[in-house]
Amino acid sequence: MSIIEAVKKGFTMSGKLLNVVIIFFILNVVMGLVSLPFASPENVGNPGVAAISFILSLVFFAIFIFLQGGALGLTRDLLKTGACNISSFASYGKKYYVRILGLLLLYVLVAVALVLVLGLAGSGILALANNLITRTIVGAIAGIVAIAAIVILLFPIYAIVADDASVMQAFKKGTKLGKENFWNILGLFLALVVISVVISLVIGFVIGLITVPLPFAVTQIIITIVNGAVQSYIPIVMMLALMGCYLGLSKGQGGSQTGPA
Repeated sequence: MSIIEAVKKGFTMSGKLLNVVIIFFILNVVMGLVSLPFASPENVGNPGVAAISFILSLVFFAIFIFLQGGALGLTRDLLKTGACNISSFASYGKKYYVRILGLLLLYVLVAVALVLVLGLAGSGILALANNLITRTIVGAIAGIVAIAAIVILLFPIYAIVADDASVMQAFKKGTKLGKENFWNILGLFLALVVISVVISLVIGFVIGLITVPLPFAVTQIIITIVNGAVQSYIPIVMMLALMGCYLGLSKGQGGSQTGPA
């Protein structure tokens, strides 16, 4: 599947997942509105506010994992059969919850390992010569490694749902596909990022013009709602495009269904 085909499929099929978009929209708006008071300048540095904000973040993160499992399950159904049933959303959320959480924790370990390796390598280079050129080289290396890691780690979560795989099975298969098809996946990822940024900037500009005469508090609420809508729709488009790409690459590889270990 080409990059254009994957992006097109993401947008054209997203209309069939509007119920999922609405579910994510509700979560994003609630999360945004609840977080507004904690973002006030007078609360900066307040330990109590920081603790409550951290707890709320954990709660929303736990809910997000559930919603992610449900959305991925319906996305797979839609791409494989051309239809999906919203009544399966909750069951998919429960079915894949532990595995998605386990994969995210594995990602944290990978990120920590990368940071340590890059930190040591960067320190070694800067110890030899700490100037603008070496700092630029270190920054460039860190950026390239970060982008490469993101691309290679895109597919394991799709393998969990599409292949009903365990965490390690999904990690191995997803990263293998990512490395073997690196440039195509990078192109798709960058295309999706650019599209999402452009859409966000255009909508942000329009909303900025509309809210100029409005009170600050009202402007914050409107921006939160609009951002919630954008942050709910675009991820579903990206999910459809990436799941479609994964299914195509997996099928081309002759991959078989695997069960949790």
